Amino acid sequence: MKDIEFNALLESKGFAMRTFLFLGSKGGSGRTASSVILATGLAALGHRPLHLQVTMSGIQPVIAFATGVPFSTAALAEHVATPEAIRHTIAAHPECSTVVIDMVKRTVWETVFDNPTSVVLFPMRHAAVEIEVAVRDYRDLQTHLASASDPRFRFHRRTARPRYNARPPIASLDRGWLLPVAWPEDLDDHAVAAKVERFDGPMRAGLPGPRILKRGIADISKEHLDDLVNTSHYICSRTVEATAVAVAQSVSELCV
Repeated sequence: MKDIEFNALLESKGFAMRTFLFLGSKGGSGRTASSVILATGLAALGHRPLHLQVTMSGIQPVIAFATGVPFSTAALAEHVATPEAIRHTIAAHPECSTVVIDMVKRTVWETVFDNPTSVVLFPMRHAAVEIEVAVRDYRDLQTHLASASDPRFRFHRRTARPRYNARPPIASLDRGWLLPVAWPEDLDDHAVAAKVERFDGPMRAGLPGPRILKRGIADISKEHLDDLVNTSHYICSRTVEATAVAVAQSVSELCV
């Protein structure tokens, strides 16, 4: 499929407004589980999501081959997950109106640039090292977006960009959100922001801090989570579904 035809398909299906990227450079941060939870919530709300997992070499997809999954699934190995491969994987699922992509940091940049309206979510657990990595990944994205908006910046690609893949405008630079995962319920928004500030130099210098999706994802028991993120059969408890729907409602509002 030619790029211009694919881009028209994306626009007609609403993908430009409904693409969520879960990004993280650290394993065990809750990125994959969070992406499955969001896809679960979006499906419950009737959005017909595609969950696409970009796996590291030798890692089996967590849900792409499971039975009983209420949304479409796909997986790509990282070494073949080019922006073109990702676009064609999405195009192979015309039944879907929403895309949730779970990917490691080093495969993300061109995919983010190729969809200027995508929402990028950085799962952030409560431990200090988890906050530090999530904040660093968030700032790295903002730096890359700022570079792309600079007319002196040249994106090294072998083919010209079609209209859909045009350089994002400056107004779209701040597209990332930190997504608290399993944080203590007694912490209010100010307490969460204060913990983030400890690991964010620009924020300590008086600049605006990272945007934080306040509701986040509540703590889910390992038993329920293991049933949900399962390579053989998907099982969603009522507790998980309620959490998933709440997160999907919050995240969907970011696309308005």
